[in-house]
Amino acid sequence: MTGEPQTRPKTRIKNTGDDVYLLLRYVRTYLRVIWQGPQVQGLRQIFLQNYWVDEQARVQWREPDEAGLPPSSTAIVSPYDLTARYSRRNDTRWKGVLAHVTETCDDETVNIITDVTTTPATLYDIRALPAIHDRLAQRDLLPDEHLVDGGYTSIVQQDQATRGHGITLVGPVRKKRTRQSRKGNVFDRDAFAIDWERQQVVCPQGKPSREWSTPLSITPYVRVRFAKEDCGPCPVKSSCTRGDRRQLNFLPQQLYERQAAARAAQQTTPWKANYAMRAGIESTVNEFVNGHGMRQARYRSQTKTHVQHVLTAIAVNIERVNAELTTPTTERRPRTPTSLQNFLDRQRIPRPTAWRTPGKS
Repeated sequence: MTGEPQTRPKTRIKNTGDDVYLLLRYVRTYLRVIWQGPQVQGLRQIFLQNYWVDEQARVQWREPDEAGLPPSSTAIVSPYDLTARYSRRNDTRWKGVLAHVTETCDDETVNIITDVTTTPATLYDIRALPAIHDRLAQRDLLPDEHLVDGGYTSIVQQDQATRGHGITLVGPVRKKRTRQSRKGNVFDRDAFAIDWERQQVVCPQGKPSREWSTPLSITPYVRVRFAKEDCGPCPVKSSCTRGDRRQLNFLPQQLYERQAAARAAQQTTPWKANYAMRAGIESTVNEFVNGHGMRQARYRSQTKTHVQHVLTAIAVNIERVNAELTTPTTERRPRTPTSLQNFLDRQRIPRPTAWRTPGKS
């Protein structure tokens, strides 16, 4: 076969964004009545979060390095539920919302769920705690002690819970994570003496600080800087800082002392025995998930999903009260140990530091 070689015409692959873009333009131009409708505006938000239009009016996919992508707190992950968000905790990933469960944990009475709070999946646990306390206060169900995990705990939150509601917030305080605290051959914050009255800090070599300030921040803190003239010729500078001078950041005096006391207390056996009771909430979460399928939302929107969470909590409470009334016992039996607790028992780890019923074998 002879003749000129034939070449295929170049074509551009059309993506779904082109059709959506044309549809939105048409609705905005000719159907102004439905333009502000929730379905059209939802489609518009999804389009803007996934596509962008260049100078030649061409629809392009959004890439992280080019047009950028929205954060998880605002990114729509489902066209059926615009309030659902993508989140992850360690190896767990999901799209939807997040439920926070609060229950009583007294040994003498049946454990009752007192509150279920439904929040966006991307909301930090520590930011959900004030709303939980407010809801408990409205129903006159505030506890004297509230046992929470590390995600709900901070020194500022403990102080606010005590001053606002008279609650003792019990939870592990985060350890120091500075470079100096991770390495044993450098001076960490505890090596410096703080004089609160004179607003001055003295380094291990006896040099006083030159600057003391309290910058504007959501969490109050104090910033201290030493002079370059003191840090430059210091013989132990390599064990103190990698910059031209040392800088320290720490909490104000009241919070600083509370933080030191909390870190010391959580190393003691009584604190561990008391905090071990928090492990009981893991059984409740397991009951919600495996017994009532709470990880599968039966409704759309955060508001309706919250109704499902509340109804599930009511069902669990009815089951527990019914079991208490139908099978009364002279001595309350502890909860069935979880798989993790059985593993700890096989490793001969004493229960007073790992289980919710300290002192019982």
